[in-house]
Amino acid sequence: MDHITKFVEEKIAPPLIKFSQYRYIQVIQRTGLGIMSLLIIGSIFTLLSAFPVPAYQNFIGGFKTTLASAAGVGTAFIALYTVITTSYALVEWYNKNKGEKTDIIQPMILAVASYLLINPVQTVNTLVKGSKTPVPFAGLPITYMGAIGVFSAIMVGILSVEMYRFFIRRHWTIKLPENVPPMVSSSFSALIPASCVIIIWWLFRFVLNLDLPKLISDIFQPLVVVGDTPWAVLVATFLNRILWSVGIHGGNIVSGVAGTFWTQMFTANQTAFQAGKALPYTFTSVLMDNYIWTGVFPLAVVLLTCKSQRLKKMGWLALPAAIFNIGEPLIFGLPIMLNPLMMIPFILSSFIVAIVAVIMVPLHWLPIPVLTIPWITPAPIKAFLSTNGSWAAVAFVVVGWLFSMAVFYPFVKAMDNAELKGELLDDDTDKVATTK
Repeated sequence: MDHITKFVEEKIAPPLIKFSQYRYIQVIQRTGLGIMSLLIIGSIFTLLSAFPVPAYQNFIGGFKTTLASAAGVGTAFIALYTVITTSYALVEWYNKNKGEKTDIIQPMILAVASYLLINPVQTVNTLVKGSKTPVPFAGLPITYMGAIGVFSAIMVGILSVEMYRFFIRRHWTIKLPENVPPMVSSSFSALIPASCVIIIWWLFRFVLNLDLPKLISDIFQPLVVVGDTPWAVLVATFLNRILWSVGIHGGNIVSGVAGTFWTQMFTANQTAFQAGKALPYTFTSVLMDNYIWTGVFPLAVVLLTCKSQRLKKMGWLALPAAIFNIGEPLIFGLPIMLNPLMMIPFILSSFIVAIVAVIMVPLHWLPIPVLTIPWITPAPIKAFLSTNGSWAAVAFVVVGWLFSMAVFYPFVKAMDNAELKGELLDDDTDKVATTK
């Protein structure tokens, strides 16, 4: 293990750390820290509303819905939060590292307005309580307000600020007399740059009719191979992890294409199982849910071994949620997303586990998971229940966790050492991170 750690630190980590020091990568990492608290709060409410113990569920009864109402406080609109934090972090970076004195409020509000502009309000006819005829109802579509829209939100946040700075730096602004209050002067000086930015996004979305969030999703959809084959599992696993690594909800994208087929497959398996017949399908989404998507619990455990206070505290904060398969605090808060040092083990560990699973299941060394268990159930318990009580399934998940810990360890160790040397975060950012 020491040799592997040394190899990662000397050969792999330096170029990746250098990459992580680039302007936009630092901004994106700062973005994850900005929404960390909401992700943790949402995770707590998720646990309280869906804790997989029948006695507890009977105890809370209908109050479960009330608890669940706050479960999405961090994730339901994470793309919108990301626009705010990305634009804020980028202006902050320029002010701190380039000596600029740009007002943060104006470009931040402009970025939010731009993102809402490319996700326009839609009007539908619907029935409302007490009415017998449909009436028009206008609302903001939330498809790309959650995790599936994070990457496009980052792009909009960065591009809006850069376009705004382009006009500001060329002094294409309205200049007022010096005796005008600074707040008033700032608002008017932003009028021309803000108007230009809005016009550009308007041309992009409504004149050229280019839907940026949808374009990003559509790029990956044709790549998914759907079918009852090991290759489908491997492709789905790789795409899922790649997409999550760049901030796109991999589960939503992959299942959006393959979900219809997977539903038919595991439904047929459950019908056959109940009838005592042979299962018609092997490589279903239920297999992936129980043998491959076993959460980031191993990473949370490895973080507890760090000497860096930020990383260790991150591990303790994320551990309770990670036990119940909630990975957003680490994906967006550590972050794994667009963090090259974490992307590699994140993708590699899942992909190797997937390879082993698609080999062992056809050989009947592992049973085919059949029953659909709530996703929040801890992975070993979920595998045990899904396979109708197979201890081999439990052992596979536990061994998979241990393997993932071994894969993550040298990379986490490299990041830990780099943070201790001040190579990833400066003192101010580290103080912010450790107070989250």
